[in-house]
Order: sequence, then C-alpha cells, then structure tokens
Amino acid sequence: MSIGNAMKFIKKVDSDAAFRKSLYKVQGFEGLTKFCEENDLDYTPGEFEEAITHMHSECQFSEDADKLFNVVNLVKLVVNATK
Repeated sequence: MSIGNAMKFIKKVDSDAAFRKSLYKVQGFEGLTKFCEENDLDYTPGEFEEAITHMHSECQFSEDADKLFNVVNLVKLVVNATK
C-alpha cells in the first residue's frame, strides 16, 4: 500500500474511461478495496487523503484543483452510494 498507488488510482480514474466505468460497479468501501487490489493499486484511506493533499499542492491553476476534486468526489460518491 502506498501514497503512490493512491495517486496512480486518482490519475487513472481521471484519464481512463474504461477504468472509470468499471469503478461505477464498485459497491462500498470493501468493493473499492477489492477493486484496487485487483488492479495492483491498493492503498489505505489515510494514504488516499495524503495523495489528495499532495496532488492539490501541485495544482498551479484553480481548474486543475477543480478537476482533481471532481475525481475525488466521484470516488467518494461511488464508495458511499451503498451506505
């Protein structure tokens, strides 16, 4: 598990439509954990938050930050949709 995996996951959700579409089928946190493990991108919730903070600090424009948080909110929505 690593912050690097969390960053790769966020970037892949943003850039890979097929990957993002498969993410929509995930149900809950356990489903997300399994999905990430199957894609060799496992990370902890703390590492996910640290990756967000790191990636946000690298955003040079507000549009970049908006794009990042849109992806993050999508992931959180998918995870929380089954609660």
